[in-house]
Amino acid sequence: MIRLEGLMVLGVCAAAVLGARETTVAAAAATGKPQIRGMVDARRAWLGAEHRGLTIQKLANRSDRSLAIELRYRQDVLAIGIDAHGIVSVARGGRRVRITTPDAFERAQQVLAGSEAAFAARVLHAEREAVSALKAGEMSLLSVTAFVASLMGDVDAPRRLSTRFVEKHVGIYRPVRDDTCFSAYSKESSAAWNDLQDCMNEANQDDSLFQRAYRRVACNATWLIRSESAWIEYLGCLGPGQLLPN
Repeated sequence: MIRLEGLMVLGVCAAAVLGARETTVAAAAATGKPQIRGMVDARRAWLGAEHRGLTIQKLANRSDRSLAIELRYRQDVLAIGIDAHGIVSVARGGRRVRITTPDAFERAQQVLAGSEAAFAARVLHAEREAVSALKAGEMSLLSVTAFVASLMGDVDAPRRLSTRFVEKHVGIYRPVRDDTCFSAYSKESSAAWNDLQDCMNEANQDDSLFQRAYRRVACNATWLIRSESAWIEYLGCLGPGQLLPN
């Protein structure tokens, strides 16, 4: 598992991602889209994104399939970790909670309360969810913001996003021709969506409010890990030094 206190490494790696090809920054700002960069090597995959003062950095460990996420807005920093089993940890302001029970999920709400970084991520998600073309780069970013939203009570945010992705890229509106890398990404993302539907339907049978919310967030964490696997393979398919398609 990537430990949350190891996010300093993530910041260094993502700085390289965000610093690459700075000539596209103005273009991204002009369109109102987030600026997104992705890189992959034999050990790790990175995503870095900036949007209106919000910075999101994500590092995936390819060997154990763990995930570390850092969100920054103004002076607020929120760190989220997910291990290969889907166990979520959140850390902010010197407090850290590992969400292994419904009670721990309730304590995590106290860590998240008042987070400007989490709020900015939810604003980004609300702005882009319905209008994004959901190409791999922005889909990977919005998967993070959807998961953040689910931690803060909007537990159906990942399902809405993944449903729209499937409708757009796998359903009747799918282009007749598509590049090989994105076709593979779409197939794996669609499979992750199917598993998420089943998991959420089972979780919704629970009568306890916090138990049901806890189980649904666990479903979302498993979905995010699987979506991240698709993202890693997509970056590997593109090859080193390739720009992410808009």
